[in-house]
Amino acid sequence: MPSCIDVSVVIPVHNGESFVADAIDSVRAQKGFSIEIIVVDNNSTDATVQVVVDRYGDSVIVVEEPRPYPARARNAGCRRASGALLAFLDADDIWAPEKLTRQLDQWDHHPEANLVFSLGQEFYSPELSLHQIESFTRRPDPYPLLTASSFLIKLDTFRTIGDFPEVPAGEFIAWYGWAQELGMRAFVVPEVLVRRRIHAHNTTRQSGSLAGYTLAVKWLLDQRRARANTYRKPTA
Repeated sequence: MPSCIDVSVVIPVHNGESFVADAIDSVRAQKGFSIEIIVVDNNSTDATVQVVVDRYGDSVIVVEEPRPYPARARNAGCRRASGALLAFLDADDIWAPEKLTRQLDQWDHHPEANLVFSLGQEFYSPELSLHQIESFTRRPDPYPLLTASSFLIKLDTFRTIGDFPEVPAGEFIAWYGWAQELGMRAFVVPEVLVRRRIHAHNTTRQSGSLAGYTLAVKWLLDQRRARANTYRKPTA
């Protein structure tokens, strides 16, 4: 890998005025790379867009995606991406300053990998009340973070796999399952490079999330079925 690599980072956000700057700053803290930051506003009703424009001006690209669901926001950002590499960061999560460097270092030693993840660790958002902290579950130990906020991929490889399914929730699980179906291989850097924020509006606490995961599983099964039908040989 060359020492300076163009990376497009897509940050989908819905009503994230209180934490989107933390996410953007953690991307800007990456050293040694030419980074394109694409914030995709997913129909926010708060001051998210104004916060981004006022603080970062033209240094951050803002894309509007009024249709709901993070998957649509991610896909809209990918269509705008121009870097050789592609990464995602949910607007409520934070990268470690060495995230990209460590992933690319490890990728050099595991060239067979198509996707590179890392460990993640969860933290309680500072604004939470004591009651909320006691109510919300947080994993105390680091764990393999197989989510969009963690992985790094070549843009061409992502486009070969295809867009995220446009379902209300579980889009990354389904997309990653499809990537594995296509023979894509992954490596997890054994270091905490992403911190996942626990707050009052995490997707898993939103109504309808279970139905979204069901739709995501159905999408993956449909993809597999269509692929099997394509390669099935006709019987004599």
